[in-house]
Amino acid sequence: MASLEQTLNRYRGIGPGFDFLRVFLAVCIVFVHAIQLTGYREALMETPGWFLTYALVPMFFALSGFLITASAIRLSLKNFLLNRGLRIVPALAVDVVICALVIGPLLTTYSLGDYFSGASFRVYFLNVFGWIHYSLPGVFTNNHSDQVNGALWTVPYEIMCYVFAAIFIVANWLRSKFKVLALTTVFLLVGGFIHPFGLFAMLPETLQGAADFLLVSKESQILEAFLLGIVAYQWRASIQYSKTAFWGCVALCILAALFPRVASWNISRLVLLPALTYMTVFIGLSAIPIPSYFKKGDYSYGIYLYHDPLMQSVIALFPAIAMGSYAGTAFTFLCGLSMVLLMSNLSWHFVEKPILAMRKRFSFVAKVRDLGDGATRADTGASLPEDVTAAPER
Repeated sequence: MASLEQTLNRYRGIGPGFDFLRVFLAVCIVFVHAIQLTGYREALMETPGWFLTYALVPMFFALSGFLITASAIRLSLKNFLLNRGLRIVPALAVDVVICALVIGPLLTTYSLGDYFSGASFRVYFLNVFGWIHYSLPGVFTNNHSDQVNGALWTVPYEIMCYVFAAIFIVANWLRSKFKVLALTTVFLLVGGFIHPFGLFAMLPETLQGAADFLLVSKESQILEAFLLGIVAYQWRASIQYSKTAFWGCVALCILAALFPRVASWNISRLVLLPALTYMTVFIGLSAIPIPSYFKKGDYSYGIYLYHDPLMQSVIALFPAIAMGSYAGTAFTFLCGLSMVLLMSNLSWHFVEKPILAMRKRFSFVAKVRDLGDGATRADTGASLPEDVTAAPER
């Protein structure tokens, strides 16, 4: 039976299924958010569909950890940070500007003078730097949620993941198979076993907040998924590429989905997060075809950035249709997805791809795919979506 490393080498270091996986996860997130934004979040959480809200973002971060390690292990700290910055910031900045200067003025219930003078208008631009603000003056106030782009909640955690990766580069931990594994194990065990016994209450109040943020909160599981992705790459020679193991993980997740209370058990992440990570890597290293439309570029980051404000706009413009029925949810999803596919296409070809071409001198995948010379496929890096994996230079 082949290992993950042998399977990866068979494809010249380019995981063939990651293109499919990024798009699939992004579209699934659009679907889940359509349900939530049209007022059916609680109904979703009472069905096995709750597991989608649990699994999708951690799978993105596990993918990111696996793929970032492939590039970070051969990059200097400066080039790694430049690599990440060029991938995340330009498209995010354009998204923030469009929300604040186009969607907001068109849909606000305030006068334009009150809109542009509002404090929430000014601070909304801090989203570009990872300081997340969700509201704009008078925008989406009649929707179920007034958040302009609730999907941006992941940005601070993504930055935190890159901080960890940067520390690992400086400390040379990415070339050690045991150090990141030990740290990841500590994170999982502390959050899963120590917290339920109330031992965090013994810490000073400020440390309690930090411990909750890093180890206990629901959101902290995406950092742990990122670390598990790093571990999976480091141990790729020892982990088997096994259909039996994959379907076993799938069965485990289906079983968990049948019991919504599992979501409140921190201890469950000790089992579910490794299972989700293995599923993510297995799919990424499998040859899965995607529609030809998605072969022209990596639209997954744009899908993630724009889907919330576009679906919120649909709800605001057509409230009688979009809210109050499952048909309205389907309408919101289909309209939002159609618009976001167009926006993500524009974002890729006019913002992301030109910027990413600048990475060609230190990006393995950009060289393989000849990004700088007009090729259609991409060195895709990620905000949630991450680089198509590259084998490190030897």
